[in-house]
Amino acid sequence: MATVTEERLIETLPDEAAVNEEADRWLEMFSIFIHDIESPLASVKYLLKMLEEGKYDVSNDRHQQIVKSSRIAVERAESILYDIMAVAKSGKAGIPLDMTIIAPDSLIRESIDLARGSAEEHRINLTYTNNAENITVWADPKLLKRAIDNLIYNGIRHTPAGGTVAVYTEPAESSVFIHVKDTGQGLGDIEPAQLFEKYGQLHARAQGKHRGVGLGLYFCKLAATGMGGTVFADDHPKGGAVFSIKLPKAEGV
Repeated sequence: MATVTEERLIETLPDEAAVNEEADRWLEMFSIFIHDIESPLASVKYLLKMLEEGKYDVSNDRHQQIVKSSRIAVERAESILYDIMAVAKSGKAGIPLDMTIIAPDSLIRESIDLARGSAEEHRINLTYTNNAENITVWADPKLLKRAIDNLIYNGIRHTPAGGTVAVYTEPAESSVFIHVKDTGQGLGDIEPAQLFEKYGQLHARAQGKHRGVGLGLYFCKLAATGMGGTVFADDHPKGGAVFSIKLPKAEGV
């Protein structure tokens, strides 16, 4: 017969089934992230292939861009690992923020440069249109850029060869939208809000409906809401899907 102390100890022990379930979820998340790292490393793989085949031309502007994308891609891979850490540590406190007033344009251009090699590798046209000009928002630059990175790679991953991923900004009365539109199959019957849940992509995969990028979209949700904005997705009227970040304009600017 157990003593009172032993009974209390047993009561405080975590449920084994719950622990195993959480462990299984994180193991699958890590496997998804390993898969996601393949996209930012596409530039590096493409560059190495060109070097191996003796096709690299230092005077070729496009080849120089691939070298630049390859360097940035390593930083992107590192950023994905930081996504894991940020989500794991967020808990109820949320992701730590370093807020400032910025114009999204420069961050978007950096993200475009980063994704250029992956787009080349997958034969996808990557475009950017700045309709918001130099309108500023109140945001954390590093978190915002990582969120934009995630949405662009999500678009590239779900766009067939020969398609287009179009990034464009849209000003509104009190906010700025950053849209990433692809020419893939769209969301289908997936509930858009589910894509941004912590384990939503796993549930979608179990139902054969997966369209997410691991914890990337969940990170986008944490980042956007932490900065006072929102993130959402929908099918585009002309086909494909569009993922959007909405951020409030910097007051008085």
